[in-house]
Amino acid sequence: METTGTVFNLSGMSSPVVIVDQVIAEAIKTGASDILLEPEEKSVKVRFRVDGVLQTYGEMVHGAYEQVVSRIKVLGNMDVTESRKPQEAKIRVDIEGHPYVLRAAIVSTNFGQMAALRVLDVPRYSDFLQLGMGVELADRIKKNISGRYGLFLVCGPTGAGKTTTVHACLRYLNDGEVNVMTIENPVEYVMPGINQIEVGEGIGMDFASGLRLILRMNPDIVFVGEIRDVETAKIAIQASLTGHLVISTVHARNSVGALFRLLDLGVDRYMANYALRAILSQRLMRRICENCRQEYVPTEAEEEFYSRETGKKPVNQFTGGKCDTCQQTGFKGRVGVFELLEMDDDLRELVISRAGESQFREKLAGKNYKAMNGEGMALVDSGVTSLREFIRTMEDAR
Repeated sequence: METTGTVFNLSGMSSPVVIVDQVIAEAIKTGASDILLEPEEKSVKVRFRVDGVLQTYGEMVHGAYEQVVSRIKVLGNMDVTESRKPQEAKIRVDIEGHPYVLRAAIVSTNFGQMAALRVLDVPRYSDFLQLGMGVELADRIKKNISGRYGLFLVCGPTGAGKTTTVHACLRYLNDGEVNVMTIENPVEYVMPGINQIEVGEGIGMDFASGLRLILRMNPDIVFVGEIRDVETAKIAIQASLTGHLVISTVHARNSVGALFRLLDLGVDRYMANYALRAILSQRLMRRICENCRQEYVPTEAEEEFYSRETGKKPVNQFTGGKCDTCQQTGFKGRVGVFELLEMDDDLRELVISRAGESQFREKLAGKNYKAMNGEGMALVDSGVTSLREFIRTMEDAR
């Protein structure tokens, strides 16, 4: 676990209002994506997720925390008297004249009610190049999402930046001449000019029923928040073959894994084959802090890993030290790592012949396919990120 260096005792502040305001303001200041308030046996820990990694910010006694939870519930119009059932809400705050939305969830645990707040802001990136892509990759993505029909998938684990990439796609496509509709759970970012629908158990509508609904609303482009079951997959594929461009996300290790995930759901192999345009897989790796960047000697295990990946020994490896600029973590900001699998006749033939993943990889290797691991290792060699960060982020991406 990493810390911010100084852990604040939040209990001494004058009121729960001040504590909540201080925690939210500091989270936004440090660029945190999430705030976790976690009750333990003797105290309550406050942690921020910054650049994908949790850091301890402060702690407070249970007596003060009970009032803090009540304050969060009041801000979210939740039931203050309910402490057993999980509750969710959206909280709107204004920090230094800028509006933010916090997606709050509260659940009862061993030592009290845990609160998790996702910090939602207008995505900072609106263009593919600003996501860290090269010009060639950006142009290939634009080509694959510019048709009038077909399925374009974005895959990766939670926190890999899929939502930001999808919003860049939708902004690019939303030229005022098309009807862009989305079904999301929940709607995280409001996009002007796009019709967004929220689904969920509380609304009584899931992705499959929501997708059926919006297909009656004359859409040109449809974004489905996630394909997670066979029913949603079948409807999405059917829609993509009948005059709609469908963009969606799926949890998978890499692009080839996402293709097999789609097939494993049980959708018709022929329909999936002809609907699918391309699959973009991605990860986010932390950037080494430029203020405290320094050379380091990899461990024996890290050297062995590097040699397996590249066939050579590591030289001139860098990592971050600890400074106030990066809050003593050695890293500041993140960089995207991508791979794009574009379907062609060779790959479609492999799908029909029920080839395995190894055969797909052999075929892609012959096409000079730029896999995510190779792109990530290039960032290690150029000193943008560290070998240790690559291993933490990318080891499961094969």
